[in-house]
Amino acid sequence: MMKVKFRTVLLVFLFIKLCILFTVLQETIESLNSDDHPLLFGTNDIYLFDLTLATIATLSIFISGFLIILFAIGHTRLRKPYIIVAFIINLLFVVPFFCSGIYLTFQDDLGLQMKPDVDESFGAMINFTEKYYEIASQMKNNMTSATNSSSLSSITSAILVNMSVEPDEMRQFEVVEHIQKRYCCCGLSGASDYGFDDIDEAPKMSIRFTSKLNIKCPHNSLFKNSTCVDSHLKGCETRLKTVYPTRILIYSAIGSVFSIAFALLTPLIYSQFELDRRRARSQYIRNWRHSLETYVNDYRMWSLRNPQNKKETPPQVDEVKQSPVSPAIFTNQSTKSKNRKLRKMKVEF
Repeated sequence: MMKVKFRTVLLVFLFIKLCILFTVLQETIESLNSDDHPLLFGTNDIYLFDLTLATIATLSIFISGFLIILFAIGHTRLRKPYIIVAFIINLLFVVPFFCSGIYLTFQDDLGLQMKPDVDESFGAMINFTEKYYEIASQMKNNMTSATNSSSLSSITSAILVNMSVEPDEMRQFEVVEHIQKRYCCCGLSGASDYGFDDIDEAPKMSIRFTSKLNIKCPHNSLFKNSTCVDSHLKGCETRLKTVYPTRILIYSAIGSVFSIAFALLTPLIYSQFELDRRRARSQYIRNWRHSLETYVNDYRMWSLRNPQNKKETPPQVDEVKQSPVSPAIFTNQSTKSKNRKLRKMKVEF
């Protein structure tokens, strides 16, 4: 049975943590760019949580990534101080933050409110649809034949002429369209906000907003590569108030598990670094002893070959590299001083 090294287990843990934190960071940045966070008791606490989450995730990714690099390059003097600093940062900042996210999730759901600009955008689209139906009804009553396709197309064209879209309305339409596609919802309270009362036909119904844009519910039949199913049954207000607390709870739970696990594994990582340091020290001492023994043997052979010739230069000690673990060992003396001491050994031969 193949044995798994403890170092391999630590590296696997760090790699998994790195990958999951990168996914969390990517989703958080996308959420920050959408800027549709609901308000908690009239404050931007949820937006601030996402902003802090992006910072903490970036910091944790850097810590984990640099630890992997330290494992890869072998022993250095930076290893142990770095793991101590990483442990302190994790214990003082990362763990409390993710635990606060779990606490934030269990706040009263009634305290969540839509952002004023998002609420205003949906209100503008609802007003537009009401106005659209009102004008369409008036035109149908004034026409003698409103059942054939040509008359229906003429009604739509006439409505577009009578309902010019202002730049603010276009911006509000883009906000609503983005939220509906992102969260697979329709209207503020559901498809009925747009007058789509028929549940079976709601996914296929639409209202002409401009000559190229329509107000509609996101659905597989209307959007390429869409994964929205039955979005006409979901209001965006309810979805926003549900998605954000759920997402915060999931990310906080994942972050808490990994940060607490890292805090528990830190002493083991430190011990692994200490083991590597001792191995590096032992290797250095073996190399130094081998170099010294080689010199002694060379000096003995030189003395036997040249017992009376003192002008010939004796063999020199090869310079030994500085100790990677203890700079005070064997580094206070230069190679020349070692040679001077070793020359005195000639008397013994």
